[in-house]
Amino acid sequence: MNNLKKSAQVSFKGFTLVELLVVIAIIAILAAVVILIINPLELTRRGRDAARLTDLANLQSAITVAVQEATGAGAVGVLCKQSGSYPCSGSSHTGTRSSNGTGWSKVDLSIQQSVSVPTLPVDPTNDATLHYTYCADNDTWEIDTVLESAQQSGKMIADGGNEDSRYETGSDLNLIALAGVCTY
Repeated sequence: MNNLKKSAQVSFKGFTLVELLVVIAIIAILAAVVILIINPLELTRRGRDAARLTDLANLQSAITVAVQEATGAGAVGVLCKQSGSYPCSGSSHTGTRSSNGTGWSKVDLSIQQSVSVPTLPVDPTNDATLHYTYCADNDTWEIDTVLESAQQSGKMIADGGNEDSRYETGSDLNLIALAGVCTY
């Protein structure tokens, strides 16, 4: 009789449907919180802004060296090599990447001895809104771009230029403006 009682007692081990649904709901809530905290779109924007800032810093150094290395008659037209007349301008989303003065930046960076610039950088997005713009007038120049991340947006205001909605670098930060020598 004891054996019959033991066989009649069936024990089910496992989770109920309600318990599984509760665990899945908790995991979903935790995943949503993690996504909100990490914010992958902002991280992507920060990465593109880091590339923009690096590109412009490297280009600023290369242009500064090109202007310093150009002496005498070679200094004339160094900032507008292709046309030789001022002002000249270009944009990374419409111009080429050639560094010999025919690309979107009109400085001939191919003749430099100190810094090698085989091709001009382009904006990571490089469309009508997010791109690099170059402008030169006589012996001054400026390159602008738009920074898109919330973390880097303050740099557009603090760069010393005349446009708070763009990051500006160069020797004259008033060349590119709505009513300036060139437009973005």
